[in-house]
Amino acid sequence: MRQVRRKIVDPSVRTYLLKAKKEGIKLSWNRFEDMLPQDGFGRLGLYCHDCLQGPCRLNPFSEDEERTICGLTKENLVNRTLYRLVSSNDLDLNASDLDCGCEDNDSLLGLVRCQVESMKVMGGSRNVQGTTRQIGLGVLREDYINICLEGVSPVFMNMVQNLAEELTEEATSKGARGYNIVVAGDISPVFPFSSVSNIGGVEFAVLTGLLDFYMVGTKGLGRGRNVVPHYHTFFAQADRSICKVKVKELLVQAAIAYTKRDKSKILASDQISEVELIDLDKESIQTNINNGCFKAVCILGGGTNLKVTQDALLCEAAVRLASMGVLCLTYGNAAVTLGKYGYLQKAGDLNALVSCVGAELDVVKILDLVESLDKEKVIGLMPELTMPRDISNALALSGSGVKVLTSINLPLEGSKAVGAEINKLITYCSPSDYVEEALKALKL
Repeated sequence: MRQVRRKIVDPSVRTYLLKAKKEGIKLSWNRFEDMLPQDGFGRLGLYCHDCLQGPCRLNPFSEDEERTICGLTKENLVNRTLYRLVSSNDLDLNASDLDCGCEDNDSLLGLVRCQVESMKVMGGSRNVQGTTRQIGLGVLREDYINICLEGVSPVFMNMVQNLAEELTEEATSKGARGYNIVVAGDISPVFPFSSVSNIGGVEFAVLTGLLDFYMVGTKGLGRGRNVVPHYHTFFAQADRSICKVKVKELLVQAAIAYTKRDKSKILASDQISEVELIDLDKESIQTNINNGCFKAVCILGGGTNLKVTQDALLCEAAVRLASMGVLCLTYGNAAVTLGKYGYLQKAGDLNALVSCVGAELDVVKILDLVESLDKEKVIGLMPELTMPRDISNALALSGSGVKVLTSINLPLEGSKAVGAEINKLITYCSPSDYVEEALKALKL
């Protein structure tokens, strides 16, 4: 890789980075660097491909380019970029809502507060207290058919679990002991699935040579696709209309893929840790804040973005804030990131740095908690915003009055008006200043 910048702080994946280089495999970091510099119009949100008259783009430095072919302004284009990001997470927003979003200082905040209730309806309430899950590349088992699910729905997970049990004989006929189902980029409180990696580490899962079937749903990023062509791994893209018959066929294909493993390419990992999930006791947390046992509350969330050193800021923030008496809570992809470094609460461990409330959807529990807290004592840290769900969660937190910090520039700077509004909700901080800015915001 031609850039000097460190790719990821996880020392256990160095062997897989070297393995990929030896095998001539381009990973996502290589592809990112090959594409630099990225398109400037896209980074500013000043492009449109909604019709076949375009694509259009507006020069941010030209007074002559005020509108697209059909009359859209810079504000319209940037608002539509925001709309696409947020609506991809199934929140009920429309373009007219967002066109109104930059009219005054409070309109975007009001819009986002409405979405908090929508997310609570989507998420519901579920108890996870005491549920334990394993995290790390070591959850892939050599004598099982390993299936990795990323960004799929709970309905699909349920279907895969039931069919895997039905097809046990299919697995044993191929020499395996059964199916081992894992997820990437999330925690699975409802289904007994371990988490193999965050969304930025799936390539390493394929590089172990033990992943037999990799399926990416509509909410998945799918970075593992870079490695799949070089291995026996069977890949499929899931959509909302996939049926039981098709899923059964896919699991049979996974069993066949298991028989095609190349033993010379297998490099198993011993990276594995455990997390015990918790339910949030609002009264207890408020009492501990009042008594000074907790100086503040920090929500650690977001994706895994290769524009910064992966995992670094999230881990640094967790270590420093927890050591200063801050209650650190996490969920979903960020929980997987922190879990593989051993930072999450385990069974019987009362001194853990961070507690996990569950999956990405369980962020609604945190939203419910922060509504009753002094917002001066709460901060949301999402250094690696990546997916539409990250944007939605960040906006929902900020709509609750929580200050949210990120180290990823959103593609909205093509409009000064929209950029100014969004900066009030999600504040950008350079990676070098990120944790210090968090401490300053909490007055620690």
